[in-house]
Amino acid sequence: MKILAVALCLIGITHYAHADCDKNADKLIKAYPEHLVGCDHNYLVWRSGERQLYDDGKQKSFDELLEHADVEDMFAFPYPVGANSYAPPALNVDAGRIRNEEFFKRMYGASKDKVKSQLTELKWLDGKTLKIHRSNGVAEKLAQVSKDLDKLPADLKKYVIDTSGTFNWRVISGTDRLSNHSFAVAIDINTQHADYWQWSKGEYRYKNSIPHEIVEIFEKHGFIWGGKWYHYDTMHFEYRPELLIN
Repeated sequence: MKILAVALCLIGITHYAHADCDKNADKLIKAYPEHLVGCDHNYLVWRSGERQLYDDGKQKSFDELLEHADVEDMFAFPYPVGANSYAPPALNVDAGRIRNEEFFKRMYGASKDKVKSQLTELKWLDGKTLKIHRSNGVAEKLAQVSKDLDKLPADLKKYVIDTSGTFNWRVISGTDRLSNHSFAVAIDINTQHADYWQWSKGEYRYKNSIPHEIVEIFEKHGFIWGGKWYHYDTMHFEYRPELLIN
């Protein structure tokens, strides 16, 4: 099967039987067809012919998920959608915050310079130029988000008219893990109206002021929202279409 998978990849055939892989692997393949060919005997097969372990089979605590996630772990918490998805999340339920860094490095670039070489520019609704990754149609999806947001009334556009940026090769505060801003597939909206769990003082309390209409526009185009995390980050959206399939 390994020889067949690589051979099909090299001649441009993008589908073959998936053995020993679960439905979430299929979601990844559907979400990222530019990069993924299939999943074969617990290994993702990349269009380059490279293979990446999908599930290491280890049981992990929440902290271990954050620090040592395999690809399968990225689905540890289902991402909620719909009218009932805005309740404060349960303890440590961070749908989409669990990331396998190797996966995103393979897809978008393993260094700052590699990512920068694949950026394009788009005009945000206030006329500001944003730099975003062109792979997987991320730039086109974010441009559509901008167009849809621009149709909102002024009292809603104040939350998004100013942004706090897209591409920024950096680690997440207090960690050694790269932020998905490093891969230019995330955007932070206006921080003046945002809440972040590390900004809270005293006892933990979930906070949010971002209207649902804004969140649903981003989700429509494949971006998940950090406001649906227990460790909430309501300014943050990132392109993760695999978590929005089904």
